[in-house]
Amino acid sequence: MKAIVKESREKGFTMKEVPIPEIGRNEVLIKVEASALCRSDVDVYEWTELVDRANYDLPFIMGHEFSGTIVKMGEDVQGFKEGDRVAGETHIPCGYCETCRTGNQHICGNHMGVLGRTVDGCFAEYIALHQKALIKLPDNVTFEEGAILEPFATAMHAVSKAKPSGKSLLIAGTGTIGQMAIEIAKFLGCTKLFAVDINDYKLEESKKRGADIIINGKKEDLVEIVKRETDGYGVDAVIDFTGNQYVINQEVEAVKIAGTIVHVGMVEKPLTYNNFMYGVVYKELIVTGIFGRRMYETWTEVMNILKTGNIDLKSFVAKEMRLEDFDQALKDFSSVSGRIVFKD
Repeated sequence: MKAIVKESREKGFTMKEVPIPEIGRNEVLIKVEASALCRSDVDVYEWTELVDRANYDLPFIMGHEFSGTIVKMGEDVQGFKEGDRVAGETHIPCGYCETCRTGNQHICGNHMGVLGRTVDGCFAEYIALHQKALIKLPDNVTFEEGAILEPFATAMHAVSKAKPSGKSLLIAGTGTIGQMAIEIAKFLGCTKLFAVDINDYKLEESKKRGADIIINGKKEDLVEIVKRETDGYGVDAVIDFTGNQYVINQEVEAVKIAGTIVHVGMVEKPLTYNNFMYGVVYKELIVTGIFGRRMYETWTEVMNILKTGNIDLKSFVAKEMRLEDFDQALKDFSSVSGRIVFKD
């Protein structure tokens, strides 16, 4: 089968023929029907400093956002059958460590498998996946939509931590997951939603998706606008998708006393708070992060939201391409609003 393989600790990838994977007793073999390109996949392609520090074993097949059809079952797999339409959870926990047994298996610290990093990923014709990472697709979700359920569930997890119902919220960074977070937050009852970015096209998209106030961080003063629009108090919560130290320090000033900052964006270098004592400690901010989705709570929430029909998941598919066009997709990635989805 053809696959996109990371073979060296430097910028690049290789498309090559590799064997169809064998499956274990608790695994299934899935024919990949659709897969999506994420910012973190681009980071692996570029082999950023943050990726390099993870010290992943090479080679591995890239990609972690996908949907497909089960074509073969391990003898111990339960609850699924051949022909089932599924998506995949990126995190593959051990299931028995203290973290897993206390409801946090999505951040298992016991050598958790990570799809497209420590476990061969989905930029291939077939993928082997442990049953604990399988998510059954509802009949009303297409394969294209199924391929972007994983980032949508990430947005859901981030918004859940911000608790937006009846509150104001600032979303910093309006890439695909930021746009998803905007729609989810409005659906969940956010009363005033600010979106900040430096890309006017993405900001206009944010407005269409429900942002009440859009701010171009290069042209406008984020803190001044937020304070003016919240009677000087600041927003109740912030979700940061930027990972940018300058923006994060603005967020500290823009969030109200006892507010919440949820970190999602990757911070590649040590982070410095310019006003830590007065801005964070004395304001008693809640500063937290997310890594993926809660298993399986977030997935259930996502399915329930999609059943309402109020959010069109297909609208987040910016472009469909073939896996053979992977090099072009990398070039197009930063210029589109939404996910590039590969279909063959």
